[in-house]
Amino acid sequence: MIPAPHPASPEFQQLPSWARKLLNRPLVEIRRGLSFDYDPPTENHSVVVLTAPSGRYVDVRFASGSKDDRYEGIKKSDGFNGFATAGLSTSWLPGGTDSCPEYDCVAHVKWEHPIDSSREFGVDGADMYLLSNGDVMEVGFLTVKGKTKMFKEYWLGAKLSSSEPSFLVVETAKEQHNPDSGGNGLIMRIDGYCQGILQTDTEFYAERWQFQQVNGGRWAKDPKSTSGAEKLPCEWAMAATTKLGDSIVFGGRTWRVVESDKS
Repeated sequence: MIPAPHPASPEFQQLPSWARKLLNRPLVEIRRGLSFDYDPPTENHSVVVLTAPSGRYVDVRFASGSKDDRYEGIKKSDGFNGFATAGLSTSWLPGGTDSCPEYDCVAHVKWEHPIDSSREFGVDGADMYLLSNGDVMEVGFLTVKGKTKMFKEYWLGAKLSSSEPSFLVVETAKEQHNPDSGGNGLIMRIDGYCQGILQTDTEFYAERWQFQQVNGGRWAKDPKSTSGAEKLPCEWAMAATTKLGDSIVFGGRTWRVVESDKS
């Protein structure tokens, strides 16, 4: 396996077209279905994943009101109606695939999730297949009710305003302004999408925002978001003036912009 180069590097431009399509970042993905083994796909969550060029990601999955027995036994979150993680993803490409047809081509991705609503912190991985229509199928294995099952997730790339969208990543600083506050947080904005997560020893908060082209344009917070305005500085991260290196003390924690297209 060959580590995938950074999307902004000259080496990335030398990859075959299918690999550039599959691994281009920043990326906003919307899940359209989940299936186990050979069942048809269904969807009972609202799932959006934001991934920055560095591989940092924020994955928020709000549960809908519908029930599906097939989902029982999958990771559950205390105090959060759904499942959410954030951390760092790393991608690999198989060697010798320059002539591989797009619909046969695959990359392997691993996700480290030091922020995890289920508190099962660790690493997981799956294979990502670029489909002929440009969508992506993720294939992997997980344990459900004590049995190993193959899962398939179907992802659609969100329509963005530019082929090179603006992006910004904010993390809680390692040296906390208030040592007693604790917590691990990550906020990411890509184009008109913003998601943020904050996790402490006892609490978990997740937010999702989307820019809406109404009344001159405004950011709207998803009603399933679990935090009040005092927990996550998402509105600061969404401000047009916020740039790389900026920081803010918010809720007793220091948050810092660690990655952005704007310096």
